[in-house]
Amino acid sequence: MKKKYNIAIIGLGQVGLYLYNELRLKRSEIQIKTGKHIKVVAISAKNINKKRKFKVNKKIFYKDPLEIFKKKKIDILFEAIGLSDGISKKVVETALKNKIHVITPNKALISKHGNDLAKLAEKNKVNL
Repeated sequence: MKKKYNIAIIGLGQVGLYLYNELRLKRSEIQIKTGKHIKVVAISAKNINKKRKFKVNKKIFYKDPLEIFKKKKIDILFEAIGLSDGISKKVVETALKNKIHVITPNKALISKHGNDLAKLAEKNKVNL
């Protein structure tokens, strides 16, 4: 079983920021408990300059989330944009086609496109 996981977080609203912060702060604790090393290698949001409770690492920030797939090796994509169509759907489809596992709290996306996305995930042997 794999020991190292590269994670991309798309969408830095309340949910995305919470996850990013938790993964940053609890990286050692997660590694001790699971034996897995996780690393956030890419994040994306509309505006890097938006006021947040902590500073976003500009070295891993992408304004266009689709650029991440061209430049980074990702194992798990966390999509938290929140739209049922458009960039949310495109990002998830691209990840699944590239054999990247996807986690999303996006109920609108799943309710509208969940069946098709699940089939795509199954075809590419990844989890949605």
